[in-house]
Amino acid sequence: MTLDDIRRRDWVATYPTREAALALVEWIKADDWETVSQLDRRLLGIGIEWAQSFNTAAERCFEVYGYPELEAVAVARRIAEMSVRPTAPRGRVAGGSDGLTGATAPTGLSARPEGPQTMTFGFTPRR
Repeated sequence: MTLDDIRRRDWVATYPTREAALALVEWIKADDWETVSQLDRRLLGIGIEWAQSFNTAAERCFEVYGYPELEAVAVARRIAEMSVRPTAPRGRVAGGSDGLTGATAPTGLSARPEGPQTMTFGFTPRR
């Protein structure tokens, strides 16, 4: 067996199906995951046994099918967006005491500020 035969065999062994690639596209676009390890655990369910990493599978699917959502930069951007997204506060267990007092809303504040508001983001208007 030549080196080219070995490369071809390895390339064929990691050839994803179109359905698997489309599943990866759906996963990366979905809003139902918080960490990449959650995506890693789903790979076996769609028949990708040759990779334990979502990123590796996404790179291979991009290489084969060219879906722009699976390009390395797009995947990295989406993972970064998901990792910095604020999460919903966890609910308290009834009867539990964690030593923390619940936050209370200050009284007397209206929902809308009075008077015109300009959004300058820390910059002063030029005059």
